Amino acid sequence: MKNVLPAVLAGLMSVTAVGYAQDDVRVYVNGMRIHENVIMSDDRTYIPLRAVSEALGAEVEWDEKSNSAYISFTEEDAVAKVVADVSPSVVTIVGNYASTDAVHTYNNPTMHGSGVIYKSNGHIITNAHVVKDIKNLTVVLNDGTMLPGNVLYSDETADLAIVKIDKLGLKPITMANINTVAAGKTAIAIGTPVSLSMRNTVTRGIVCAAGVALENSHYKLIQTDATINMGNSGGPLLNSKGELIGINSSKYASVYIDNMAFAIPVDTVQYVISQFETNGEVKRPKINITMENSWEAKIGIPTSKGVTVKSSAEAELLAGDVIESVNDIDIHSIADWNEAIKKTYNGSLKIVFSRSGERNEVNIQK
Repeated sequence: MKNVLPAVLAGLMSVTAVGYAQDDVRVYVNGMRIHENVIMSDDRTYIPLRAVSEALGAEVEWDEKSNSAYISFTEEDAVAKVVADVSPSVVTIVGNYASTDAVHTYNNPTMHGSGVIYKSNGHIITNAHVVKDIKNLTVVLNDGTMLPGNVLYSDETADLAIVKIDKLGLKPITMANINTVAAGKTAIAIGTPVSLSMRNTVTRGIVCAAGVALENSHYKLIQTDATINMGNSGGPLLNSKGELIGINSSKYASVYIDNMAFAIPVDTVQYVISQFETNGEVKRPKINITMENSWEAKIGIPTSKGVTVKSSAEAELLAGDVIESVNDIDIHSIADWNEAIKKTYNGSLKIVFSRSGERNEVNIQK
């Protein structure tokens, strides 16, 4: 639906601003600073109408006969502006399969995926499976520039890796606050599906769910109906502001399933990057137990039950114990356990569990 709003051009409109002195006032629209003349009067801040409208992706026209401004804004305008703003931060990762078996399996000597620049000095986040067993890794920037890349870190458990290229002045992605990610909000995917001729193409959908636990995923994921195909892996899933909400990673493919794709949430991305840059790896407790979900958790029914210890080589825990919380966070599934570790682990585990109906607590240093 297109909204056309006529307005007499006073040349200024009221907005929210940050600052104290008039010369120091900084005005932001959707997180982007507007570099225009600012006027403060009667505790209000004014900037040119056109500056705000165009920052939102609207088209502004001026009619001299009627001294009127016409602002035209559509959802398509907003999405197109997001894509234009973010595309310089999206890359394609190309390489050769290191294994001859993979060449025969895929009937192709090359593979490709997508990635996202998160630091201006050439640091790129992508999926671990994109760079696994790859040689001659090359990064293709949005403008077509091709540069050799090196894998600095990779964690297959989180399915995230960092690739480095030698180039400065790149445009880093802006990361969203995970608390703003919610079902029903716009989701925009950018990447290179299927063929390199489709580099930095776009699909749009919504966030279908946040915090989805899959059997084969260590952490919880974002589900989206934005179309994701081979080659989109490692690329960004964005909100309507162009902020990164996740890294596209996987999908369900079946004649009975349509557009069910998944992305690694931005908080997991930030956690893994921090772990890489601080420790050179993602540090997790080396606790020697296996766990099993309750039957309710296995089929996705909400439950208050904990997670059962299936086997244990730890003296403090026995098979059959039911873990109820770790580091003061209640857990009802193995994914909950992993999420709690992600949020709280610093070398120790405070585990509350029940054994034969009796509640117990143990502290394990790992």
